[in-house]
Amino acid sequence: MSKLGPISHFPFPVSCDSLVLQGLRCEWGAGVLNLVSSLSHFLILTGHWKFNMAPHGKELSEDLKKRIVALHKDGLGYKKIAKTLKLSCSTVAKTIQRFNWTGSTQNRPRHGRPKKLSARAQRHIQRLSLGNRRMSAASIAAEVEGVGGQPVSAQTIRRTLHQIGLHGCRPRRKPLLKMMHKKARKQFAEDKQTKDMDYWNHVLWSDETKINLFGSDGVKRVWRQPGEEYKDKCVLPTVKHGGGSVMVWGCMSAAGTGELQFIEGTMNANMYCDILKQSMIPSLRRLGRRAVFQHDNDPKHPSKTTTSLLKKLRVKVMDWPSMSPDLNPIEHLWGILKRKLEECKVSNIHQLRDVVMEEWKRTPVATCEALVNSMPKRVKAVLENDGGHTKY
Repeated sequence: MSKLGPISHFPFPVSCDSLVLQGLRCEWGAGVLNLVSSLSHFLILTGHWKFNMAPHGKELSEDLKKRIVALHKDGLGYKKIAKTLKLSCSTVAKTIQRFNWTGSTQNRPRHGRPKKLSARAQRHIQRLSLGNRRMSAASIAAEVEGVGGQPVSAQTIRRTLHQIGLHGCRPRRKPLLKMMHKKARKQFAEDKQTKDMDYWNHVLWSDETKINLFGSDGVKRVWRQPGEEYKDKCVLPTVKHGGGSVMVWGCMSAAGTGELQFIEGTMNANMYCDILKQSMIPSLRRLGRRAVFQHDNDPKHPSKTTTSLLKKLRVKVMDWPSMSPDLNPIEHLWGILKRKLEECKVSNIHQLRDVVMEEWKRTPVATCEALVNSMPKRVKAVLENDGGHTKY
């Protein structure tokens, strides 16, 4: 201190501005810069340091930072680089030193505002959301505020859940599976897991479905801009009493679609037996002697009348677990058919019948074959989920 004189005799205004300290390397050299840096802590503690916070300027672009580093590697000093690029010497020094320390010109991640929720509060939010998957963000916020006394917005709850990998999604619609259903599904999968494709290719799959005149009963989405909610193209038209629908029975195999039968009124066991004789038997015979018939456990399917008819006709019937539409490939074929019908413009039930029959007959054999080929994967998925739901 004695050699340099008092603080007031310094040949530059003493400041805590880091840019000034880094720029001293250009004026005085590395030795003086190291000395001033070591004195900074003492000056702050004794109160002799004058804080001059320089205004934050515009951040340099990545291209400009790379040019500074490139010129420095070519042997140019800080002053020449600053004069060439019309920058301050301290800015050039800071950029080069950052590159020497980190090996990159990119800025380090900024900390930002401190988190409002503690780690304990975040764990509490996670327990609440996992304990009740249907609990809304607003309800979780109220619960957290009631326990900790800290007001939290629903958006903060959503951001916290997103950080731990939980996102609000529309739940999949699946049949209610009780323990007896899971056991039956698992037993079915264990019995069929060794079956090869030759077995599945000789199965005739059947089911009933409803086809609406004005599209499906599911949720639909449209692409729209703000203020377009009530434009004709962005509105889903509705009709009183649903506009009408048709019930159909159909069957399919790996060889393609079979017969399709329209159902008039409410189907009972006698009507179902008539459908089997008129539509099922011709489709089953095309598969040969090893053909197996599949239908679900709707009350009219295993009735005494139906069972007696199938026994009389010597039809091999597959034992089917209840509540298992994911194991029946014709369910996906219905979805394909309904999506095709949405592209057709029909205005009455008669036109709907004609279009349904036409699209059913036009279904490619490759589509049916691909659905049947997925049976080993469906069976495996049931086993992996211990008889529970699958993605099919």
